[in-house]
Amino acid sequence: MPRNVGEDTRRLFSYGMRWATKALILPQPLRNTIRLANVLRRRQLIAIKYKEAGLKTNSAMLVPFLGGVLALSVVADASAQASPWVGQIKVSRGIVALERGGQKFPAPVGVRLKENDVILTEANGSVGLMFNDNSVLSMGPNGEVLLEHYAYDSTTYLGAFDAFVKRGAVSIEAGNLANASPESVRVKTPLAEIRGQARNFAVNVEGK
Repeated sequence: MPRNVGEDTRRLFSYGMRWATKALILPQPLRNTIRLANVLRRRQLIAIKYKEAGLKTNSAMLVPFLGGVLALSVVADASAQASPWVGQIKVSRGIVALERGGQKFPAPVGVRLKENDVILTEANGSVGLMFNDNSVLSMGPNGEVLLEHYAYDSTTYLGAFDAFVKRGAVSIEAGNLANASPESVRVKTPLAEIRGQARNFAVNVEGK
């Protein structure tokens, strides 16, 4: 008696979903590509077996299944390559903008931040940022600050925080990073650099 085509197709789909779930934790794009190639090869082998048995494969289910594997692989690769969030905007008044990757966006409360982000305020703007170690950065009107470098280990409290103030009045209250290593927080300006035992920093850089 011939095997039930629907059961075989569901079995293949179940196998694919198990593979796709594992693919989500794989950081190497190449490994994902190799495994996807293995799935395609298995699909071809099953199709040959069906043909030898005089049965037809259910392409309507196989094609979406393979598309799902591709989509999950892309998500896994993107997640592995994405930069970690370092903090977010907690206060935003007036006109505040975020520059990232050469593009400028509005920066309301809740926007998450990455390394190399630039925060800008207009004449009526002010902003407050909170970082993963609970450090707080506040900036007044006509300000511009670059989040030059940020790294933080929530287990050891070790890391580093470098902010470059191009213009405006900026204050920083260091969080857990300063508890572990007071010199891990550094504030730079076009003319000077502040780094030391203090937990609170305040600078005012005049300029356009």
